Amino acid sequence: MSPRRSSKLENPEESPFLREALQVAYYHCVLEMPLKSIADQLGKSPATITRRLDEVRQAGWLRDRPQFDPPAHLWNELQSHMTCANIEADLQEAFGSNLLSKITVLPTAIRPPEDPTRDSNAASLLRASKFAAHRLSEFLATGPHVVGINWGWSVRQCITNLQPTAPNPELQFLPMVGNLSLDETDPHFEEAIECSSNRLAQAAATAFGAPRAPRLSTPAYIPRRFHKDRAGLLAIRDFIQNDTSYRRIFGDDTQSGLIDQVDTILTGLTSLDVRTLPLYRPNLITEDDIPVLHRAGVLGDIALHLVASLTVPSETAKVAEGRELVKTLNDLIVGASPDDFLRVAQRARGVNPKGLGVVVVAVGPWKAPILTAAIRMGVINELVTDQETAQSIGRELGLHFVNSGQNQ
Repeated sequence: MSPRRSSKLENPEESPFLREALQVAYYHCVLEMPLKSIADQLGKSPATITRRLDEVRQAGWLRDRPQFDPPAHLWNELQSHMTCANIEADLQEAFGSNLLSKITVLPTAIRPPEDPTRDSNAASLLRASKFAAHRLSEFLATGPHVVGINWGWSVRQCITNLQPTAPNPELQFLPMVGNLSLDETDPHFEEAIECSSNRLAQAAATAFGAPRAPRLSTPAYIPRRFHKDRAGLLAIRDFIQNDTSYRRIFGDDTQSGLIDQVDTILTGLTSLDVRTLPLYRPNLITEDDIPVLHRAGVLGDIALHLVASLTVPSETAKVAEGRELVKTLNDLIVGASPDDFLRVAQRARGVNPKGLGVVVVAVGPWKAPILTAAIRMGVINELVTDQETAQSIGRELGLHFVNSGQNQ
């Protein structure tokens, strides 16, 4: 952003375009939206958007790094207009605040799929991740917290954007799942390592100047070929769960683990997607499994455990086959479980909670079914998403959002 020589406005707070100008500055500087996307989002011309940004700069609230720093009293009054507050309110009412304590819906320039300039999923995910990173940076700035870090691209985007203002040595970060078993010759090997729970927990600890995160040296799942041998499967699971790193995090029959102290979990959610499930779980889920799982009503996973819709009829042979496959695959998962997520979420709903509970960063309208199911299961306290995904969740609930493109 090139500097401009402009005198400050005499009374910027009296401008009839104050709220719109702050929206433009927030979208551009904090969420890093291109000016053209902001113009489409607000239904304004690019020239108008540029003028609004200049007004914030002339008021002295925008420096050319760029850094957006409006007066605190204005921000407290207008910050709810920076996100899609009407959609947030409708979704929270539909689910109930007892289930979903906070939902943040960031603006998306929604256009027809054939439009080549359509706002990309990657850009929307980056905005959601930056928002979540800012939320965590503020909340975890002081005091002791034990934070569970899941694996995945959404989590990585958030962790790499953490910018705490000061170190907090009272924090403890934990990986929630072990290593995804990819061969080094696999083309997705490096990406799986970068998005691993171990790597991300270490990165989060470094960002906050916290003690080094413990490493979970066990695999995230047992290869599928062992499932038919029940005795062998139990022996392998017993071997994994007696690993020192595993017992430290998850405990055993004789001692509790650090998981019982977790007050905040950062995670994404994976939909049932042929492009991602087999890639990161070779020898566990194959492309041939996908149609079988679809017939069983599988929506996605929570902590690697597959979650199926309860509305799918169970009397057909094909559905029964799919449900049996779900049970088989879930039997092979080690590490954190949906029950662990639920316990953390429930503690956050208690009196004087220490943490945020389960914070989910998820973008993509195809994730609406698994997000809806997870919220109803009670395993999400806070959701950070984009407008397009939120509208898809609304359709899952039978909601129709009026005038949802711009806050009123």
